[in-house]
Amino acid sequence: MPRDLTRLTTLPLLLGGALWLAGCEPGDDSGTVGACVNLPGDEVLHLDEASGTTTDATIAEIVLSGFAIDGDAVSAQSIAAERTTNITLDGNALNCVLPCSFGTQPGTWTFGASAAGYELTPQEIDADYDRFVGGCPSYDEDGTHVSITLDESGM
Repeated sequence: MPRDLTRLTTLPLLLGGALWLAGCEPGDDSGTVGACVNLPGDEVLHLDEASGTTTDATIAEIVLSGFAIDGDAVSAQSIAAERTTNITLDGNALNCVLPCSFGTQPGTWTFGASAAGYELTPQEIDADYDRFVGGCPSYDEDGTHVSITLDESGM
């Protein structure tokens, strides 16, 4: 093989190896190659249960709409495209079969919650992760768990 051709094929291998060695420090995912990033290992907001404000009746399924995080509007579609559990997208709303969880961005979440026999009730929840797992990549886990109340219709 001509000397110039050998140099052209060896250089990318050397550079690639150097980048691989410098890319990450060992952690839980020491076999992972690439840039060190922080990933959501869990949804940031968990709705464990919902009940009526005055009757304490347990509600099995709720509809969530009108989302904002720290005052910035967020579409139901973008939330549904992220990590979710027991959530289905229905137009501009999310149907939640409790318990359900969604979202990966910490902050103050505001939205409306409604259900059959219940008014659209504003909700405001400060959601964050309780645990950081270091390594490369690193993970945020153990999102905020809450119970919410909805106002009964006609009360």
